[in-house]
Amino acid sequence: MTSSQSPTRPFPLEEVRALPKAELHVHLEGTVDPATLLDLAARHGAEPPADTVEGVQDWYRFDGFPMFLERYFAVLELLRDPEDFATIAERYLDTAHAQGVVHVELHVSATGHIAEGNKAWAPIHDGIVEGCQRAAGRTGISWGLIPDVSPHLGAAVCADAMEEVFAHDLTHLLAVGMGGPTDTWRTDDFSPIFRRAESLGIPAVSHAAEHGSAWEIRHAVEQFGARRIQHGIGVMADPDVVALLVERGIPCDVAPGSNLALHAVDSPEAHPLRRMLDAGIAVTLGSDDPPLFQTTLLEEYQRAWEWCDLDMDGMAALARSSIEHSLASDADKSTWLGGLAGA
Repeated sequence: MTSSQSPTRPFPLEEVRALPKAELHVHLEGTVDPATLLDLAARHGAEPPADTVEGVQDWYRFDGFPMFLERYFAVLELLRDPEDFATIAERYLDTAHAQGVVHVELHVSATGHIAEGNKAWAPIHDGIVEGCQRAAGRTGISWGLIPDVSPHLGAAVCADAMEEVFAHDLTHLLAVGMGGPTDTWRTDDFSPIFRRAESLGIPAVSHAAEHGSAWEIRHAVEQFGARRIQHGIGVMADPDVVALLVERGIPCDVAPGSNLALHAVDSPEAHPLRRMLDAGIAVTLGSDDPPLFQTTLLEEYQRAWEWCDLDMDGMAALARSSIEHSLASDADKSTWLGGLAGA
């Protein structure tokens, strides 16, 4: 996935848009764009952080993780009814489809909504499903859900909350995820949640090594049974963990724009994406929380193009990796990979 061409050459936007691709690392609650935030505020008679799209866009600019969380939780406060969740799910799938995405795996802050927001899971789930089905009915886009565990709540609280998830419709659940940060991983045992999911036929994915060390990746793989790692950019500090990912074919769902915005890396030059690819680690690209990070999935492909000096073969390889490592059906994956065959 190398090129001798200069990284200053123009990014082939329309060619990359035309590549069938999957997005495996995007948080539903983090897809609320400024216009939708204003709609939600008006719907509930709430005071928005600004009165215009441009004002909300400015408010979405932040410096560091604490400010990001302030914005994120303010958005969560506006997600109150099933139709709110339907709206944001439908709108994001439409946005993804317009970027050439054929399949989206939406992370949802399940334990946060249940344990912190005192909301019932079933109406949230059913609202999301309704919105996704509306979008899919128009565009044919494929989708699935990944309810996330919020480790700051503690293992016992999260286990109770996840039982509410497991008691409802599992049809659209592709995996159970572990969010961040990882402060409680050494003191609380979250692995029974993932063993419970496994008993129901639901695999695990996990955030790890975004700001922290490669130890988090090994823990996620060995204790949670993670089949994919969200972020994983700390891996290059430990050759043994690099080997673990390569030997087991475990991909990292990397979000370069997010890493830069949250100061997980200091600069594009410091980002390990190219070194991860050169080491043979499977990589997919995700936008994480796109409006909050002022990005889109196509812009993440552009970052890979520029930061790693890739050519169209490199773009197609990243798109292919996203499909191959998705949790979609084998039949769907075969169809989408067929669409990449000539790319």
